[in-house]
Amino acid sequence: MVEAFTTDEIAILRPYVTNVDRPIFALHNLPEEVVAVLFAYYSRSRESLRRNLLTLIRDKDLDLEERLTREDSGQADLARASQKAKAFHEKWVVGYGHASVAEHAVAHLAIEDVSIVASKVLEDARLASFTEKSTRYVVFDPDKFYREPRLMASPYAGLYQDTCVFLLDTYSRLMEQVAAAVRAETPRGERQTERAHEAACRAKACDILRYILPAATLTNIGMTVNGRALEHLLTKLLSHPLAEAREVGALVKAEAQGVIPTLLKYADASAYLRETGEAMEALAGEYFANTTPADIRAVSLVWHPEDAEERLVASILYGYTAHPLSQVVERVRALSREEKARIVDEYLRRRGPHDQPLRALEHLTYTFDILVDFGAFRDIQRHRMVTQTPQESAAVHGYSTPPEIVRYGLSVDFDQCMARAQSAYRAIARDLPREAQYVLPLAFRKRVLFTWNLREIHHFVQLRSGRQGHVSYRSIAQQVFRELERVHPLLAQYIRVDLNDYDLSR
Repeated sequence: MVEAFTTDEIAILRPYVTNVDRPIFALHNLPEEVVAVLFAYYSRSRESLRRNLLTLIRDKDLDLEERLTREDSGQADLARASQKAKAFHEKWVVGYGHASVAEHAVAHLAIEDVSIVASKVLEDARLASFTEKSTRYVVFDPDKFYREPRLMASPYAGLYQDTCVFLLDTYSRLMEQVAAAVRAETPRGERQTERAHEAACRAKACDILRYILPAATLTNIGMTVNGRALEHLLTKLLSHPLAEAREVGALVKAEAQGVIPTLLKYADASAYLRETGEAMEALAGEYFANTTPADIRAVSLVWHPEDAEERLVASILYGYTAHPLSQVVERVRALSREEKARIVDEYLRRRGPHDQPLRALEHLTYTFDILVDFGAFRDIQRHRMVTQTPQESAAVHGYSTPPEIVRYGLSVDFDQCMARAQSAYRAIARDLPREAQYVLPLAFRKRVLFTWNLREIHHFVQLRSGRQGHVSYRSIAQQVFRELERVHPLLAQYIRVDLNDYDLSR
């Protein structure tokens, strides 16, 4: 039964809840730390959230500050939490370590004019939502690239700046030429407007020329993250070996503290993260000092469960019985291959076009060693329901050349860009190996280790193999499917994959 409120109480509550007479409602016009307090009270109060909010307001535990009335609204917002609300977080989050409370306070942050290098450090946060400036729909400004402080204070400043300017100028100079070539070989569809056709051709041109953009190119990111995840991200940023990452971390912390100050109070650099990274880098350098990276396939399935079908069937049945897993596994082992296939089919065959497979698939994991150009890594890294270990960018694995560059007669321009960047990288890397990565275009390849569960592979392959995707990561998704199909064909047959090669020239 829904709690009844008086007329006066309803007037007080109205600006902050979407309804006062139903059991499910949303909060608005409340500072994030106040929201976290209210949700935290669920675990230590018999009262409803609306009743606790009334108590906080009436007892002056929250300060009301009248704001100028907007013409379209007569409501006043709850402007800030009182010292008692902050004290709550000091006690329960900081003092007693109840960090889950911080998950109810959310910050929305605009992070502008950071390099693509730094954007990948930021987006390594698993429990956050990001929207980034697209290399497909936006033509990047040729004057905007990161002037890395150590580089700009070194003898390589001129080389670094000249190389970035050359790459971005070439990117801008070729844009209209490539867009015109795409239009010439891409007829407008019967139902496609001229404007839509032009936009599609421009997007294709951007896709092709993004390979030339240096990793120093400045980008913009929108991030939504809760207080607990943000504190962890700030610790990583403030402990990072790159100066830009530490600078971004300090700026993000300063701005986010205006929204959730108490919950970020102790976010700081970690000696553990910094010193462990330095130690492992030294050990890797010691053990691989005189070896050259082997030339292997772009996508290699390196670890997978040998008994995958049996494990999946047992995981499926387990959720529908009262038996311990050991007993379920024993029964599954007695089933024929046909019976196991029937169970998998019953579990997956009814999926509609927008249905994701059920969660039993998460009990199977597959690890892939992937060699991919930085541009495609920029896209696939955003699949964060995965454990990923990227290697630092370097000019040791060569670069990818889009086939359109050859077809449009632009190989000389493209190869000149790659040669200049590689030469600059090698010169800078002698003294500043970490900072040298900024000068490398997105065409250069890097290695990354991905461990996906089978359910996430369904999502990744279906999304990234489709026609609308970039050719580079589309190829990765298709190869991931082929590798899984090679070892577990029964399970692979339920993955929705597009194996077509969409060549606009045909």
